Formats: sequence, structure tokens, C-alpha cells
Amino acid sequence: MMKKLLSVLSIGLYLIVFTACDENEVKPESSNQSQDPSLDAVAQNIAELLNEDESFNSFTAVLEQQAVGIKLAEVLTMIDANQKDGSSLSNLKASAQYYDNQLKTNEAPEVVEIPEVWLYKPEGASVNKKDILVAYPPTGKEEDWTKVKAYTLDKKVVYLDPNKEPNVPVVVVDNHGFEAFKVEVSYINKQLKEAGFQKKMLSSKVTSKTAAAGLETTKLNKIRLNDDEEPWISGSAEIYAVTSGIRNSSNEAEVAVIPMYYLDKEDKDYYPNQIMLFWDDYAYQAANIQLFEKDDNHNYQDMVSMLVKELSSLAGTLSGHTWITALGVIGAAIVDAIPASFWTNDDDYVDSFYTIEKNKYYTNYYGARGNAKVNMSPYFIPAN
Repeated sequence: MMKKLLSVLSIGLYLIVFTACDENEVKPESSNQSQDPSLDAVAQNIAELLNEDESFNSFTAVLEQQAVGIKLAEVLTMIDANQKDGSSLSNLKASAQYYDNQLKTNEAPEVVEIPEVWLYKPEGASVNKKDILVAYPPTGKEEDWTKVKAYTLDKKVVYLDPNKEPNVPVVVVDNHGFEAFKVEVSYINKQLKEAGFQKKMLSSKVTSKTAAAGLETTKLNKIRLNDDEEPWISGSAEIYAVTSGIRNSSNEAEVAVIPMYYLDKEDKDYYPNQIMLFWDDYAYQAANIQLFEKDDNHNYQDMVSMLVKELSSLAGTLSGHTWITALGVIGAAIVDAIPASFWTNDDDYVDSFYTIEKNKYYTNYYGARGNAKVNMSPYFIPAN
């Protein structure tokens, strides 16, 4: 009797455990499906969302007002769509939240990924549900790209040529674009400062005499970059400047990264009125400005680590040189810090303007590589 009772209990316990395991296996699958962070899943959800008239009109209206990419999360809060749980809108919100949580978990993550969207629109084309596609950039090096995967609004797969601009509008989703670039620049400058290559904030470093008089700077009035003919799916150029100079009599380097968000297209004149050099940062009246284009194939942590390593190797070696020689060495070190594997094509290292002088005007001035042409001038900012 006791054996029969134990046998019945064992069978009952087995059924309870088996049922619980089966339920646990089914539930996560549903959850993961709605929160899949991959670009392919995000693209499909955007296609599904755009297939609804109200969502299509509000979503595309937002993108048509943007010159560069905009956070997917921001677009979702702007559109007026009354979606129920489990819908494409809910899935997109979950994906956006997933990436947002990744940034919150680490102060300086290895990779910055922020989903953003932008609209490729051929000249003269209308934006309509019949023709529009949803696509995302391929992985790997641009030179190896052979096709771009895209979806129609009913989620049929079509392939586009990465080197030939399509004749229909395309909503592009990316997680290494303009928005991620902004966050990366802040992390890079923070790490340069922690490594000792940036002075303290301006408010704490300038003397009372300097603060009372104002700030002497060099301002970028106009810039034009040569067309680098990158694939259309790559979107706007993400250009940043690395400025460098001599901090003190020991010829120690002062280095900063300055984003140039407005440079969304090449082969076009821009008039940014952007301050590039604060002369209180330097001990001498000359500095370097070097332009780079962000490369999505390598994370910013690798770049800043090699930059810090190269600059640190110069410590103590420049004190016996003239400051002008030291300035040239620092400029060369910035380019040498990043190995050739970082350049997916020759244009990711855009150009260098060496030995820019404090009180000098530059008009239609080309960089060393001839890829960038600028107008710069001295600019004094009076104190309040």
C-alpha cells in the first residue's frame, strides 16, 4: 500500500514539474519575440506600423522634417497611434527601451547603440504606402556590401543596390548613426579628460583676469568636404574634429573631440560659425584641427584607447623639442594612433589642418589631403 502511494505521489510530482517546465518554455518565447532588438526585427515592425494609414502619415511627416536621423523612441512618442499590447508599436517601444537600458547599465559601454530612423527620399518623389520601403545597413565593411535588405509594408523582402540610389523612398533604421555618435563623443572627451589630456572645465581654469577680458577663439565660418561617394544607405556623414595643441612648457598635449553635426552631406558648402579652438587651452599660439568620419565597424572604446596609448607614449619625450616640432609630432600621433584597419575607405580620415595660428584669417584654405576647404577667422568673445 505504501509503495502504491509513493508511486502515485511520484507520478503526480513529475506531472507538476513537467507542466511547469513546459509553461516556462513557452512564455519567454512570446516575450522575446515582442522585444527582439535586432535591426531586422525593428525594420519589420516599422513596416507593419507604416501599413496603417494613421501611423504612416504621422511617422513619415516627422521624418520629412529631419535633416539627419532621429531617435526611434522620439518618433514613437510623437505619432498619434492607438495601438494595443502586442502590436508593432508596442514591439518597437520595447526594442527602443532595450537599447536605452543597455546605456544605463554601464557608464561607458563598449558599444553605443541607439535605434534611429531617417528618410531617404529621391528628388521629386512622393512618399506613399505603395512605393515606400523599410531597410537597414548591412553589417561588415562598406566595400564588401553587395545588397541591402528591405521590406515592403506587407513585409515582403526586396533587395536594393548599396551603390545605386533607389528611385523610391526608403525609411532607414540604424543603431550606429547620428544619435549614437553624439553619445560617443561625450564618452570620448570624458575618457580623454580622465587620462589627463584635457584641462578642467573653462569656468575653473581661466584666471579672473582672462575671464573678465573675454575669450580668444578661432571660429569656423565655412566648410566644404569633397564627395566621398559612400553608399546611400550609410546616410549622413558623421564628421568630428580632433583638436590638439601644446598645454604647457613641457610640451604636454591638450586634445579634444568636437562633433560637427551639421555636416550631413559632402560636396556642399556649410556656414556653421562654430568655435573650433579656445586659445586659453594652449600655451602657444598654434594648434591642429584634424577631421575624421565615424566608422560604424569599430567602437569608440577601441579608438579612444589607442589614442590615449599613442599620446601617453609621447609623455616626457617632447620636453626637449621646440613647441612647433612637438605640435607636429602630436598631430601625426593622432593619425597614427588609429590603425589602417579602422578606415573602411580612404575617406574616413578626412583631412588635417596643421599649425592653425591664433590671430590669422584663413580663406578657401585646403587641408593637407585636399579633402576639406575652410574659412576660419579669429573671434573674440567678450565677458558679460
